[in-house]
Amino acid sequence: MKQPKRVGIFGGSFNPIHNAHINLASAFAKKLKLDKVLVIPTANSPHKDPDTLIDPMHRLNMCRLACDDVKKAEVCDIEITRQGTSYTVDTLSKIKEMYPDSELFLLMGADMFMTFDTWREPDKIISMASICTVPRNDDDEKILREKGKEYTAKGANTFILDLKKMDISSTMIRKLAYNDEIFSKYVDPKVEKYIYANYLYMNKGTINYARFDKVLKARMGEKRYIHSVNVAIEAQRLAKKYGADTDKAKLAGTLHDITKETFSNEQLAIINNSGIELNFIESSSPKLWHAIAGAGFVRDVMGIDDQDVFNAIRYHTSGREKMSLLEKCVFIADFTGAERDYDGVDEMRTLADKSLEEAMAFGLSFSISDLAKRRLAIDPNSLACYNEVVLLLGKGGNKK
Repeated sequence: MKQPKRVGIFGGSFNPIHNAHINLASAFAKKLKLDKVLVIPTANSPHKDPDTLIDPMHRLNMCRLACDDVKKAEVCDIEITRQGTSYTVDTLSKIKEMYPDSELFLLMGADMFMTFDTWREPDKIISMASICTVPRNDDDEKILREKGKEYTAKGANTFILDLKKMDISSTMIRKLAYNDEIFSKYVDPKVEKYIYANYLYMNKGTINYARFDKVLKARMGEKRYIHSVNVAIEAQRLAKKYGADTDKAKLAGTLHDITKETFSNEQLAIINNSGIELNFIESSSPKLWHAIAGAGFVRDVMGIDDQDVFNAIRYHTSGREKMSLLEKCVFIADFTGAERDYDGVDEMRTLADKSLEEAMAFGLSFSISDLAKRRLAIDPNSLACYNEVVLLLGKGGNKK
């Protein structure tokens, strides 16, 4: 394979990658006549506070999304797969092995350029690559050029390019996301969707339905989104009727299907990361995983640590013994949301207004018989729930 003659190396935390990064990479490629620009997210940067860095794989995925349609840009995972602290000298040495006949250009921002002589083995770096930067504004161009002269005197080949400035920073985007402010104009649309879908940089543990709306739309299609909205409305109505917490009903109803359209292997990863133990039937029934993963995602990723909400989401498909009022309201609302249209839905809605237990018994009978007809395993939680409600109804207990 023919090697590129001129290769740019554009490293950074990319936390997250934004439009200024992309414009800078494209402008460097044009000005320096580069054949390729390697965009390399760091694993652990020696120049960044580790507490502000999100998981490297998230940053790598966002880089891939942002660079997908960028000419000459290629995302490289060399530092993430190597792990440990990401030192430029190590990365350049590896890239020099990959492209032994190519001229390398190390691309960096003004701050990094000014402190370059404090990096690990700067002399070795300048022996392998030209050092390139761009002023942040008109004021620091003179300072950069003076610093460039120092590096040149030490044998460096430097380029300080006059490029159009964009007043964007990853810090700014993280702050906007945290404060529920708009940041869409600063990042690629695919990156914005990824940030919301994975709940990155958000103010965890806080309730904001405008934010939740964006998260749901990023994680699911329109049909599932409409269902989620309808379940929240119905769960709230039932909660008000039967005396459950209406705010929690809206919350659990809104988020109950948040991982429904997530791939099953990712659902299982969320469950494992959340430390949730599955019974034998649950572990063998992927169709149950979305509810369990959803509970884990809401608690551990979104930071909403409420046991009743957790249970309402976790058991909204299977049911369980000794369900709370909130759990029952969400379980039934999932059957009776406004968009639901199946044989028996009208009877289910009528029963829901008469008795939670009557509606539970009807819904569980529907689900259990369907599984039995298809010779599929039945979750013992569903059987226990069914037995409990029919026995209660048979004994003439509380039919609220």
